[in-house]
Amino acid sequence: MSALTIGAPVIVGDLDMGKLKGDVRELAWAPDGKAFYLQTADGPSQTPKFRHYTISVETAAVTALDAQPDWAVQYWEYKSDRAAPGIGSLMIDVEQKIETIKAGTGPAGALDRTSSPAGGGNIMDTDNIAKGTDQYQKATVIRLKLLDETVSEFLNERPVPGMMFSWGPEKSGAIAYTDRDGRLTLFDQGKHRKHVSGAKDAVFPAWTTDGSRLAWLQKSGRKRYTLKYATVDR
Repeated sequence: MSALTIGAPVIVGDLDMGKLKGDVRELAWAPDGKAFYLQTADGPSQTPKFRHYTISVETAAVTALDAQPDWAVQYWEYKSDRAAPGIGSLMIDVEQKIETIKAGTGPAGALDRTSSPAGGGNIMDTDNIAKGTDQYQKATVIRLKLLDETVSEFLNERPVPGMMFSWGPEKSGAIAYTDRDGRLTLFDQGKHRKHVSGAKDAVFPAWTTDGSRLAWLQKSGRKRYTLKYATVDR
């Protein structure tokens, strides 16, 4: 991991979720690296309406699709799997606890709201719990952990594998993840860590399967994200 060189973040473009409708559910790289797939969902949490888009890496042009491409399905299964690609024995563990948390904190949702993102059933599926209003509350905290490193953390929410982590190249045992403060970190089976400079308020990391580029969405407003990526050289 220490041998990796991460380039300066490149801005692809800004995404207005008011225009694209709904909340982000997936971000995927096209096999040729020339486009992204973006999935959004809105409406009732139990029966959301999904929308599908491609985004040009070069021009940031957004194109609506009728359905999710097969390559996007395959990418998401790869990046969000419980086991490291090519290393079946290296797996993400699930930890669930009841903890006292200060209201308003948390990586994917505060204590005062309940959400039910679609997808991510390849690790686990748990029902949302009642929301609270006290300053300090008991909360269900679910952590996805790799070698005791927390790579995803959810408060009072159904966990969505892939929302906060992305596996790297096959047989590398490397993973990229975002924490509750929106920092983006690379981690591997040797327990080496490398932070991505310039990444903040990050979510939905997406590492190309060849490991050459790492993308993420950066929160830039109430319903806005900036899509960025950085090159990763060995």
